[in-house]
Amino acid sequence: MTRALRIIGVMVIMVALRATFAGAQEKISPISDYQYKKDYAQVEGIIKEADLQKRADLLVAFQKEHPISKMLDYVALQYLECVKPYLQKKDWAKAISMEEAFLALMPTEKTMQAAAIPVGVDEYTKKQLIPSQKVIYQALVGAYFQSNNLPKAAEMAEKAYAAAPDKQGVATLADIYLRMQNYDKYLVYGEKILAEFPMDQSYGIALQMVQVYSQKQNAAKAMEILSKVVEAFPDKTPPGMKEEAWNVLRANYWNQKAAEAYKQKDYPKAIELFTHATKFAPQNDEAYYYLGMCKWSSKDMDGAIEPFAKAAVLGKSFAKRAQDHLDELWKARHPDSPAGIEEVKAKAKADLGIK
Repeated sequence: MTRALRIIGVMVIMVALRATFAGAQEKISPISDYQYKKDYAQVEGIIKEADLQKRADLLVAFQKEHPISKMLDYVALQYLECVKPYLQKKDWAKAISMEEAFLALMPTEKTMQAAAIPVGVDEYTKKQLIPSQKVIYQALVGAYFQSNNLPKAAEMAEKAYAAAPDKQGVATLADIYLRMQNYDKYLVYGEKILAEFPMDQSYGIALQMVQVYSQKQNAAKAMEILSKVVEAFPDKTPPGMKEEAWNVLRANYWNQKAAEAYKQKDYPKAIELFTHATKFAPQNDEAYYYLGMCKWSSKDMDGAIEPFAKAAVLGKSFAKRAQDHLDELWKARHPDSPAGIEEVKAKAKADLGIK
């Protein structure tokens, strides 16, 4: 055989081998229909195992044998069914151990690259990996939460949210961080909730955020959020709240809005807003005191007497200042009838329902 014929023969063999190898690759592709049917049959056989621990072990073995499979989601869900009895017995350590072990078997981009996964297969796996991995993270969130390990619950919730951000994930993280008193993180996810949900659904979070911002002495942000809640419920009490508590919040809100107008010397606007505050808190001494101040500053001396009288008879923190102004105004307006001030105060008590 000539050298040329030998070379041709070798080339023919190489082409044949490539074709054979390509065909083999196609047959054993982990996402081929052929492999899916095999994997499906294998998993269906596994889940017939009555002993849950044996079933769990078999699912782990399947996952190790088939790290890339169209059955990835299903296997993860079936595995968690095997964990349920330990959750029901509150054996958090065992449940967490099982879930962590299964999570470690999940393919990652790094392991796929190391295994030289063909182009196309890795893209499929990434899509399958997200929901299957997330369901394990969520299971770990629950187990760690129930075992009162909030830092680990937060860690797993962060990973679940990073895998596939959704509204429920945001709410879970906000709740965990609030329980941890990690208020900076809580506010981050609280803001996301307000962006994702309408106010008639998220008002509970919003009001909690108002409290947190107030504690952090960020009055501007607290007012910004509270205003949105008030706008969402202008004439009714939010579901689940007591009307009395809601009225206190609304009165404080209108008090603060009125105080801003008062500082700007917009007395007509301040009078309107302070009056609105008294609608929700009829014994709001601060509102009555500043109503008197607004009217006095507007040269309405007679009009200032009534609100000063109400602030005085309420006997709260603004009482002394209100009484001093009331005495001053009454003497200036009625120098010949000093006893008449008692009649004014008696009427104020009657109007406020004070005996």
